[in-house]
Amino acid sequence: MTLQQFHTEWLPLQERFYRIAFYLLEDRDDAKDAVQDLYLKLWNLRDHLDLIRQPSAYGAMLMHNLCIDRIRRRQFAEPLDDGLAGKAPPDDELILKESVKGLYEAIEELPPGQRKLLSLRILHGLSYEQIQQVTGLSGLNIRVQVSLARKKLKEWYENPR
Repeated sequence: MTLQQFHTEWLPLQERFYRIAFYLLEDRDDAKDAVQDLYLKLWNLRDHLDLIRQPSAYGAMLMHNLCIDRIRRRQFAEPLDDGLAGKAPPDDELILKESVKGLYEAIEELPPGQRKLLSLRILHGLSYEQIQQVTGLSGLNIRVQVSLARKKLKEWYENPR
């Protein structure tokens, strides 16, 4: 792959990769660093990138894996201290972990269509018009389905099981 091909195929995806990284890492600087790491990795793989049919999906998968690696390294890099100063009580941490787990389960319980549309809107950051072009659904239908999905998640959040 030439430099020009790399610029035309991969660089326009930078904003999408940043959104994925920010969603997973929840820190702007870490997300920017992760995107840089992704592009370094892609550049090092440039001889094989011609084989990739869907650069967006491939890059998103790599970005996700890089972020998971960063999260794991962050967990191991945290120093152990003998006190609980500055840390949430263990019960609060457990409640938070259970809440996140429950939220993922609630998302999985959404109908596949709503889950897909919510993912396109939130995770991938597509506008309603872009989703309409991708799915072929009407704009009104998309808005209604995303709204219903958000409503179900809000209900779950307010009344977890």
